[in-house]
Amino acid sequence: GLFFPSRLLLFGIFILPLFVNFLMLQLTEGFNSLELAANLYFVPTEKNAHIKPTNLLIFNDTGSHIEDFIRALRSQKIVPEIAVEENITSLPRYNGAIKVSREGQV
Repeated sequence: GLFFPSRLLLFGIFILPLFVNFLMLQLTEGFNSLELAANLYFVPTEKNAHIKPTNLLIFNDTGSHIEDFIRALRSQKIVPEIAVEENITSLPRYNGAIKVSREGQV
């Protein structure tokens, strides 16, 4: 009489969580193949003739020039403006703001 309930308990505690974990991994396996690409965020240049420009405020905290970055933004119909003050969140007339810094720098 005690053999069958102990097997159910063993199954419920050890085997069932492993089986549920295996099923969840199999179901979510297709989601791992997502890639980040620039076209998810920027409009290709041949399509942006009718798009209104986006104003972007940039705070350059690299200590060097970022002209290549600015040129890439302009080619995407993004109008960048370099901020002269560090508190760029207090300037509300932009569609977005970004702080450009070097790796390892906060």
